Amino acid sequence: MSNISELASVPDISFIGYMTLQETEEQLRAEYTRIYREQTGKELTMGDADPKNLLIKAFALIEYQTMQYVDAKGRAELLKTSTGESLDALVALLGLTRQAAQRATAKERFSLAEARKETVAVPAGTRVKTQGGRYFNTLSYTEIPPGDLYVETMIQAEEGGTESDGIQIGEINVLVDPIPYIAAVENVSESTGGLDTESDDSLTERAFLAPSRFSCAGPRDAYEYYVRAWRSDVGDVQIVSPEPCTIAIYFVMEDGRLPNEPERESLKEYISGETLRPLCDKVVCVEPAEVEYRIELTYWIGESDQKSAGSIQERVNAAVQGYQEWQRHLGRDINPTELIAKIREAGAKRVKLIAPADATVEKTELPKCTEAEVTYGGLEDD
Repeated sequence: MSNISELASVPDISFIGYMTLQETEEQLRAEYTRIYREQTGKELTMGDADPKNLLIKAFALIEYQTMQYVDAKGRAELLKTSTGESLDALVALLGLTRQAAQRATAKERFSLAEARKETVAVPAGTRVKTQGGRYFNTLSYTEIPPGDLYVETMIQAEEGGTESDGIQIGEINVLVDPIPYIAAVENVSESTGGLDTESDDSLTERAFLAPSRFSCAGPRDAYEYYVRAWRSDVGDVQIVSPEPCTIAIYFVMEDGRLPNEPERESLKEYISGETLRPLCDKVVCVEPAEVEYRIELTYWIGESDQKSAGSIQERVNAAVQGYQEWQRHLGRDINPTELIAKIREAGAKRVKLIAPADATVEKTELPKCTEAEVTYGGLEDD
């Protein structure tokens, strides 16, 4: 079942009227009793172990299982409740397919111990890896010219998935396929773009936005659709037009990470394709400005909850972290009321909040928590 906000108000539908096994059995028993009365003119009496009663229970179970198949089949044909292969078949009606796992890329430096008089070649497909065994290979042939000490070229993970994403600078430092005179290798940019197979939620959201693409990317929703089609790990998008014929795309990756420059350039190149954007539109991809805030508070736990005070403190800390994740969305005003609500829901009796204060966030800005100081004040009279 989808968790995307666009479908949150769409009602959940049961194709069997939410009937339970007990209701199915009661319905079957009532029908059997009615027919028995019509055919014999007598009232039916059955004990718990009566063979007829046991047969009714068995038939009710089989009927209920059949009803579950009917309900599952119907729900699989609705966008909100379709999952897995059923969702793949449903979105195919819109010309969509689930995005396959993507392989991460990075820029790798191949270095010589000293400059050479001759050219040193780095063949395409040369393998390098991390100490932990994540393998990458070069995408194209490149050379170190005479007199130079190194060359930089793009490498790509051998396997798709997030495992090869986010590898820090300098960690892809093992040359698997030896090259004469190459003394060292290391990545000079963090690996990005590694994605697992697209999730049901991501595919559902693209399907919801897909009708907007039947035009070129003119409407706001159409631009958002193509941003999410570019990569399934886009977490948040805002499309604005600061001046005529200019489209500014502000976007944030999953977990609130700001996109780096290669990602912004990649999206700009993708969106600027002649088949996607209107001819007169100029597309720019902009890093959102961050609005900083801090958290400072003290909370107390009621004495009646003293036996579970330890677990409540853990839940409060988790609630504060959850608030930071909830708050980190483009254009979401800084709302301390939500923080207090989450801490109270975690089990705290009282909260004294010093920061943050209410603050307005523009739709192209992104809240950022710079510090969280959470103090437990102890037990307090209920």
